[in-house]
Amino acid sequence: MLNAECVMRKWVEPFFCAWLFASFALADEQRAAFQTETISGRVVFLAEAVQKESGIAVVPEARERVLSLQEKDGKLVPLLEDVRARAFRRDERLREMEVELVVRRYAISPLVQVIRVFEIAADGKYEIDYWCEICSIAMFEKKDCECCQGEVALRRTRVE
Repeated sequence: MLNAECVMRKWVEPFFCAWLFASFALADEQRAAFQTETISGRVVFLAEAVQKESGIAVVPEARERVLSLQEKDGKLVPLLEDVRARAFRRDERLREMEVELVVRRYAISPLVQVIRVFEIAADGKYEIDYWCEICSIAMFEKKDCECCQGEVALRRTRVE
């Protein structure tokens, strides 16, 4: 029995540990797999847009649940709501803009993650964020400054 245990520890355990490590690394790599792309249109509430286009009656509580980018051809791209996408919920001015979004599209989900927001205006392209004049801090959504708790302003930075 002692010999069998020694063989097991000497030969099988290292291979099992290597296999286990490789499978965890592969799982992490697959989970994090995404493509970065640029999409453009207007951000809308998904349920309202679907109701408008299809006539499907939507229950009232679904109207403002999911944000989506509506492209010029009418296609809807649902947004994963993190702090970048939540900006469109908190500030209705953003939903009135024609925007270009740099997004990550993950293989596991139809939702996209917003990475950068640009306004496409008649006079050019602007990167959008929020700025605290007192602390010189940029933020991704409309809220009180994380440092001084003061007001932040919508900032449009011209992009060439």
